[in-house]
Amino acid sequence: MLYQALCDIAARQPHARAVTTTDGTAVDYAELVELVDRTAAGLREHGIGAGDAVACSLRNSIGYVALILAVARTGARYVPLMDNFDAADTATALRLTGPRVVVTDHGRALPAGAPPRVRLDDLTAAAPASRAPGAEHAGIFRALWTSGSTGFPKQMVWRQDRFLRERRRWLADTGITAEDVFFCRHTLDVAHATDLHVFAALLSGAELVLADPHAAPDVLLRQIGEHGATAMSALPRHYEEYVRAAAGGPAPGLTRLRRPLCGGAYLSPAQMRDAAEVLGIHIRQIYGSTEFGLALGNMADVLQADLGMFAVDGVGTRLEPLSADRSDLGELVLSSDCTSEGYVGSDEANARTFRGAEFWTGDVAARQADGSLRILGRVTEVLAAAGGPLPAPVLDEEIAAQCPVLESVTLPARPGEYGNDVLVAVHADPERPEHEVRKSVEAVLRGRALQGTVRLTDDIPHTPVGKPDKPLLRKRWQSEADETPPSHDRASAHPDDTEKPHV
Repeated sequence: MLYQALCDIAARQPHARAVTTTDGTAVDYAELVELVDRTAAGLREHGIGAGDAVACSLRNSIGYVALILAVARTGARYVPLMDNFDAADTATALRLTGPRVVVTDHGRALPAGAPPRVRLDDLTAAAPASRAPGAEHAGIFRALWTSGSTGFPKQMVWRQDRFLRERRRWLADTGITAEDVFFCRHTLDVAHATDLHVFAALLSGAELVLADPHAAPDVLLRQIGEHGATAMSALPRHYEEYVRAAAGGPAPGLTRLRRPLCGGAYLSPAQMRDAAEVLGIHIRQIYGSTEFGLALGNMADVLQADLGMFAVDGVGTRLEPLSADRSDLGELVLSSDCTSEGYVGSDEANARTFRGAEFWTGDVAARQADGSLRILGRVTEVLAAAGGPLPAPVLDEEIAAQCPVLESVTLPARPGEYGNDVLVAVHADPERPEHEVRKSVEAVLRGRALQGTVRLTDDIPHTPVGKPDKPLLRKRWQSEADETPPSHDRASAHPDDTEKPHV
């Protein structure tokens, strides 16, 4: 499956650059296949076969890419131990997945009773495994984790055959070719790195550039230009970092970047405009999930601040209305013939998300006049505002546009309830007086017939994939509320009588 796809490309273009690192190492496609073969042989020497799990605690490297492909060749599955896992999380992850070994390249502490530790260098030092035709392993090849923002991350598994079909379909829809150069600044432990960079590059015969995830934004911006990157997917806050790094300086040299991608669920119009003005690029919106794959996108080379996304060929979409009078606004429901196998050991989550042939995203979308879809936020974050249901992220866009703030995160005051009472955390512009920031945010709330509490903070937490960590923010809020008089930051408004949506 994935291994054979790599071999097919290597046979066509053996000396084409496959993977490069920003510290100067590189392999072509023939060399990458040989490295995969050696790593597969090393796994077998350690007793790894089809159906086994291999835990990984690795830094980004060409060897890590080879390990992922070697595991796929062997018919095993790889399980990253995330960098942000503490000792208890690591023990839980090992217990849930039952790996035979833990492959590592550094001295990470492992809990008592952990599987044997194997150095990545020891695996790649083995004699290459024979390339004679063997079994085509179509079964599960990886177990990634959700962000874990509501508790310990859930385990998400994919089969090789479905994953390969889904990736090829998305690559065709996106127009990626062997001439592209993918720049990846994400850790290889997450789907953002593998699906949108590693497999996107290697399944199309393109070049993958692995950067240091911890490098400074100005360094990364320079490297994007130096390597002639044509494609990359970055988080909204990453584009903000690039804009700040480039502001007032020389042109960043991104003329070749024809596919600057970003998740349309979290990207604001202001961020798109800043990228166009300062970086000279038009961000292309995409939407998907680790569970489903890529579902929507817009590859038009225009400023997409007011545009939506269209379904990837082969993906079905519909809206489950939030209220009887708004058929154009509702929960986005998707369908596809190639998705993941769902959550391991989480029947409740599977029942809520995978309903027959449909995938219920939990995200609110609005269908526009041209048939495109705009993602507006989570169903659980819909507010009872003047004019009808209002997703909290849309309110945050309004606050960002009308107020002197760097970031705003709105939470329903009572989770799961449809109401007009909100909690708003604001990272204020440090150049503006706090009372001015607060008054401007309160004015936006009043204009929307919302009421609530506004707190100023310079530390809005984010999950490892860059989303605001709302559960952690809510916990911090509660501890702050215990020390603050209830009336201190209250912004009043008149409740409206908007019909309650079905959420």
